[in-house]
Amino acid sequence: MQKTPSKVWWRQVPTPAGGLVIIMTGDTLRTEWAALHKGPTGREDRRLLPELAAWVRAALREPSGPPPVAVPEGPPFYRACWLACRRIKLGRTRTYAQLATSAGSPRAIRAAGGAMRANPLPLLTPCHRVLGTSSLGGFHGTARRGTALALKEKLLSIEAAMADTMRGSTP
Repeated sequence: MQKTPSKVWWRQVPTPAGGLVIIMTGDTLRTEWAALHKGPTGREDRRLLPELAAWVRAALREPSGPPPVAVPEGPPFYRACWLACRRIKLGRTRTYAQLATSAGSPRAIRAAGGAMRANPLPLLTPCHRVLGTSSLGGFHGTARRGTALALKEKLLSIEAAMADTMRGSTP
């Protein structure tokens, strides 16, 4: 018996860092930065997940609170990393080593990097806030590193300016 492919629905939401594409395949949610990927197949639905789209639109303009969706299913250590990543405050960063420690396995630094690379919900789980010890590290598991790292820098810059504004200083 041949498996019937799940329907794919998507919508792109503009942000100051570029478009973030929300994609639903069956019951599975993921997001992708439009600048880093070809784009989804399937059908565009501009009404898809309105609460999530509103959160995405606001996330890089003002403090938006936690994302309106749970951390997705995945290997236990990846989920622990994704939860720890979501606790990194706006305008702050952590290293992969610090993330591994926060996720309960201080020596699992490379595995923490793997969890960030496999993150199905960039921006919602802000993997751009996780850096290498002496570099930006990677970003969202893409081969187009120049574009990806430029996007990571842009996200960090936008969030740093927001954090400065929240503290009452000028960027």
